[in-house]
Amino acid sequence: MEAKDYDGSFSSTHRAHCDVVTLSAEGLATLLRLRNAPARTNAVTPDLIALHEAGLVHIVATEDGDVALVLSVDGRVLLRSLGAEPAERPLESQL
Repeated sequence: MEAKDYDGSFSSTHRAHCDVVTLSAEGLATLLRLRNAPARTNAVTPDLIALHEAGLVHIVATEDGDVALVLSVDGRVLLRSLGAEPAERPLESQL
């Protein structure tokens, strides 16, 4: 039996092990920039949409109409697997 999220899609744990994610240089740079703090932007680019659809970032609207980008757990796992995220940093505390 495969785990599913509340919306019926496969859980992020299952998705991380099955789907191959191809990142552009800009997408990877965005993930690296987000590893220490959320970032605000007023433009939603194709790279940001791709990162969101891959489950690597969360896109959150701010009160002033900008967009805040936050790494998801899957994004942190990817950075950790690339050696860009310290292993001693607990994933759950970064939400």
